Amino acid sequence: MIKFAKIIIDRKNNEYRNLHFLPEVFSLMLKYERFMFDDYFQANDIVKALFDMVEASGRFFWAIVDSETNELMGFAYDEKYYKIFVLAETGDYDSGLVVKGFKDDNIREIKYCPDLDVHITCDFNVDPMSWILAHKTKDKVFFFDEIVMENTTTEKACEEFVNRYPNHKGKIIINGDASGDNRSCTSEFTNYVIMKNTLARFGYETDVRIRAFNPPIKNRIAAFNAKIRSARGKVCVYVDKKCEKLLYNIYNLRYQEGSSRIDIPSYQQIKKSNELKFLMHPLDAASYLVEYYWPIKLEV
Repeated sequence: MIKFAKIIIDRKNNEYRNLHFLPEVFSLMLKYERFMFDDYFQANDIVKALFDMVEASGRFFWAIVDSETNELMGFAYDEKYYKIFVLAETGDYDSGLVVKGFKDDNIREIKYCPDLDVHITCDFNVDPMSWILAHKTKDKVFFFDEIVMENTTTEKACEEFVNRYPNHKGKIIINGDASGDNRSCTSEFTNYVIMKNTLARFGYETDVRIRAFNPPIKNRIAAFNAKIRSARGKVCVYVDKKCEKLLYNIYNLRYQEGSSRIDIPSYQQIKKSNELKFLMHPLDAASYLVEYYWPIKLEV
C-alpha cells in the first residue's frame, strides 16, 4: 500500500504537527471519498482528495508523497513538466516546441478497422477545417487519418469522411471544440448537429462527447504531452504518416521566445507562406480528444 506523510495544520492555532508515514491516511481517504486505488489512479487526484477532506474533518491536510507515489506521478505528466513542477528542477516549460517528447516510436502505420468505433475530433475553423480521426483504447489513442480542408463547411467535411470510409460499421464518436456546440451567424444549427444530421443521412451511428466549455490551453497541451510520452517513458499517442498536418504541427509549433504564448502565425505571415495557416488548428483538434479522456488538473 502506498504511504503518505501527513502534515496537519490546525486552522485555529496554526500549529504544525508532522506525523510519520502512515498507511492509515489512505484508509481515511477511502472513508471520505470512497476512492478505489488502481494502476490508473492519478496522483493529482489523490492530492485533490486530501484537499476535499477539509469539509469533513475541519482540518487542512497536505500530502507529502513518498517514492512510490512520486513514481506514479511520473506516469501522469510528460518528462519536462514532471521535472519542473514535481521535482522542482529549474526550467521553463513554455519554451521551444509546444509538443514535448515526440519521437520516431510515436509514428507507426495504423490500420483503420471498420468494425471499431472511430473518433472524429474537430476544430471548426473555416480555413482550414481540421478533423483528426482515431481509434482509442482505455489508455492509448491511434491517430490514423486527418481531414484538413481549406475554405470549406462542416457538411462538406462530413461528405469527405463518407467518401473515404463508406463502409464503416462501428459507431462514430465526435469529440472536439466545445464552441462548436454554439450556433453561428451563418446557420441555425451547431456544427455538431450538422455533423450528426449529415452522417445520419448516410446511415452512420454517431455520439457526441464534448466538454461544456473548453479547458485552458495549457491544460490541454499538458494532457497531450503526457500521453505523447510520460516522464517514465510510457507512450500512449501514435500517429500515422497520413496525418501530415498534425505532424507538421508537432514538429513546428513553438512558443514565442520569452513568452508563455504559442507562436501563432499572423495574417501577414500566412500571406507570405500559405503553409503557416495549418499551424495550431490540427493540434487543437487532436488535443481536444486527449484532454477529454485523460485530463490533467494543473491547478492542484
